[in-house]
This record gives sequence, C-alpha cells and structure tokens, in this order.
Amino acid sequence: MRQIGLLPEEQALRFADYLLTLGITSRIVGGPNGCAVWIHREDQLDQARDELRQFQENPNAPRYLDARREAEAVRRRRDKEERDYQRRTVDLRNRLQGASSLGPVTRGLVTLCVALFLFNWFVYRGSFLSPLSNALYFTEWYVTEDRQLANRGLDPIAGGQIWRLVTPTLLHGNLLHLFFNMYMLVLLGGAVERRRRRGEYVILLLVAAVLSDVAQFFLPDLFTVPSARGPDAPFVGMSGVLYALFGYAWMRGKYDPASGLQLHPQTVVLLLAWLVICAFNLLGPIANTAHVAGLLVGVGFAFASMARDGVFR
Repeated sequence: MRQIGLLPEEQALRFADYLLTLGITSRIVGGPNGCAVWIHREDQLDQARDELRQFQENPNAPRYLDARREAEAVRRRRDKEERDYQRRTVDLRNRLQGASSLGPVTRGLVTLCVALFLFNWFVYRGSFLSPLSNALYFTEWYVTEDRQLANRGLDPIAGGQIWRLVTPTLLHGNLLHLFFNMYMLVLLGGAVERRRRRGEYVILLLVAAVLSDVAQFFLPDLFTVPSARGPDAPFVGMSGVLYALFGYAWMRGKYDPASGLQLHPQTVVLLLAWLVICAFNLLGPIANTAHVAGLLVGVGFAFASMARDGVFR
C-alpha cells in the first residue's frame, strides 16, 4: 500500500469514490495537513497518480461529482459477493452440522462406519483380527506359527472378494480415529453431495477408495519418513477418501467459484500441514500413502469434471 498525495477531506472522499469506479481500491487517512490517499495495489500506482493529477486540475468536474452513486453500487455489489462467498465457503472451523442437513450417501456412510465400529467393539472387543475386520481388510491377515503377522496378498481379491478394494475405508482403529474421520466426512462429503451431482460424488468416493487402498497396499512406506515406519499391518480408515474430497473441493472452489465449494484458506493450510505431520507417524502408524493418493485422485477428478463442464473454455 502506497501513499500518492494529500487532499482536503471532501475532495479525498470524492476522489476515492471515483477511483473505485475505475477498479482502484484506496484508503483515506485523515491528518493535520489533510487526508492522505493510499493505494492498495502496487500495479495501480501509476494510473492512480495520473488520475490524481487530473483530479487536482478540476476536482469539481461532473465525472467526479457523479462518481459517488456508481461507487455505492460497486460497494453494494462487492458486499453481496462477499456474503455469497462466505455462504458458499466450507470452513472446517465451524461446528459440526446437524445430521438432518446431510445427503443420503453421506448419512449412510457415517451410519455404516459407526455401526461396524460398534459391532466390532462390543462383539469382538475391538480385536483387529476379528472375523468381521478380517473379512473387510484389503487382504486376509493371520498369525504364523512363530507368532508373526502375515497376509495372503492379493489372493482373496483374485478369488472374487472384490469388496476388499473398498471396505478398508469403512473400518476405524479407535474412537478418536472414527470421530475425526466422520467429522470430516460430514463437512467435506456433505458439502460435495449437496452442491454437486450425487452420481459424481459416488463415483469420486469409489475411485478414491479403490486407488488409495491399492496405493497403500503396494507402497505402504512411500510417504512415511524411514525412522517412523512401523511393522506390516492392516490399514483402515476413511482418510484417503477424505483427502480426495478435500482435493476435489479445493480445486473446484479455486477454478470454478460457481460450484459453491470454496474452502477457507486456513482449512487448506490445515489439511496440507496435517499431511506433512502424518509422515512422521507421531500418533501411531498412519496410512500416509493413502492420504497422498487420495489427494491426487481428488485433484485429478476435479480437473476432469471441470473440463467436462466446460469451465476452462
């Protein structure tokens, strides 16, 4: 922000109104010797200085006297755009929305995840090798004779158990894991389901689940620092899908504001920072590859859908 000159108060306000009609935003600061005119953007300084010289030659010219009405219209339009932006913005700092505002797909996913967690907890005491969990993991796990944990690789899927490509996303390791993921699913998934085509939402969920699970199975340590890598074990959780929803909403909001999916800048920073923090596994083993794969799926899906919708024409 740079100061370009001093004017009497009435003239300064009139000049600021005129600048606004030209798309130049300014700030008027009063002082003992008059009002200082400050210009917000550096790339508009030369134009603003030229306009100031012309204004000082004839501050009562009709174009300056008539500028107030047009400036007020500009301000009202900008206020409306800001209110619309705030209404469309998905801000994760807000409280959890009521379940009644959720679409049927998001509500069904939340219900299913919670039901599976509670069933496994009360029937099998939360055992990670319970019959229920082992039937839904990406692969089947077992304990060898020397008490080592091992799995059957792709044999179960090759044998027809294709649901395993998706179902690991429905399981959660503990109550905190479940709560955090369901909270994010309500916020991100709920917003995408409300504001985009439901079929597109379902396809995104399925593609993200499959690709993030496959990536995590084949490249489990790709995005985990070597010193934080844990033993080979089952991976569970909705996080890969959630990062896909994040990537999708982030790109659609950035390049297609009419989608109504703008994310608050602090939300973007928070989720990207969490992606980096998770690489150190400070909270225990985390499926970091699934996170990154999900994010890439969401970004790619967003660009593909925007290309289809003609956003870049």
